[in-house]
Amino acid sequence: MSKEEKMKKAEDEGNEVIAVKSKLIEGAGKALQEQGKAAAKSASKGVGDVIKGINSGMSESINQSEVIPEAAFKVNFEECKAEKIYGSDADKVKKVTIYLIAKNDFKGDLILKAFNADKKEIGRSRLAVDIKKDDAKYVDFSFDERTHLLQTEYFTIK
Repeated sequence: MSKEEKMKKAEDEGNEVIAVKSKLIEGAGKALQEQGKAAAKSASKGVGDVIKGINSGMSESINQSEVIPEAAFKVNFEECKAEKIYGSDADKVKKVTIYLIAKNDFKGDLILKAFNADKKEIGRSRLAVDIKKDDAKYVDFSFDERTHLLQTEYFTIK
């Protein structure tokens, strides 16, 4: 899918989420009117949990991706997830944040590669890392502004 198609799909999904939330709130309101205080408490908690779940699911599906570690990475670090960060058109920031948990002392470069649904590399970033055993920290891999992070299906790290 092109960037425009993905953006349109995201907009359509957002519209659908809002429509679902509206119906949930309408249903909760009716339940509150009919069932009294106990039902109102239960319904409002349920609606809140559903809305949190919808928001969390949407955020994870768009912003988070699987990271497939190479063997040497697994020796030094725990498995990790990637969070894609999209800057505004003005600042053109394209970065991926990884939370590293070190199994051993490590000082060197990490390479993060982005792949699309066709398993084709669409971008890569190199980052110098210095971390001690049992430490953890967030690291940011910067990508060229032309990298289509929305099209990224998964990353590899070595």
